[in-house]
Amino acid sequence: EDKSRLYRRPACGDMSMNHACPLNYSPVCGNDGVTYPNECALCVHRLHTNSDVLIVKEGGC
Repeated sequence: EDKSRLYRRPACGDMSMNHACPLNYSPVCGNDGVTYPNECALCVHRLHTNSDVLIVKEGGC
């Protein structure tokens, strides 16, 4: 069963120029099993690794 349709794509916008994220702790769980401190941090990871990590849920994994 493909559960990827239940996952949410992070709202990264145009982050190609600015990789600075706010320091607020609002964790999200990626479909790679990693808990990111916030959605922006997940976006930065996506940019650096050229991966399509999606948000499984709000909060830690």
